[in-house]
Amino acid sequence: MLILQNLRDPATPLAGAQELRKAFGSRARMVTADQGGHLAYLFLNNQCVHAIATNFLVNGDRPSPEHTCEA
Repeated sequence: MLILQNLRDPATPLAGAQELRKAFGSRARMVTADQGGHLAYLFLNNQCVHAIATNFLVNGDRPSPEHTCEA
């Protein structure tokens, strides 16, 4: 499972994503993006998030358990 989370998401706070990540344990990876808004993949121009998510979807490659993308 790959969780993409904006640090300043008004609809789903970071704490909720962290709890979800914890609940799934080693099966999940979480990528946080230093940006606002509710959507991360393909809706905001963050090439780091796009590259990680696309690589996960296409190749099944998982990032480190806790990865951060700059704004």
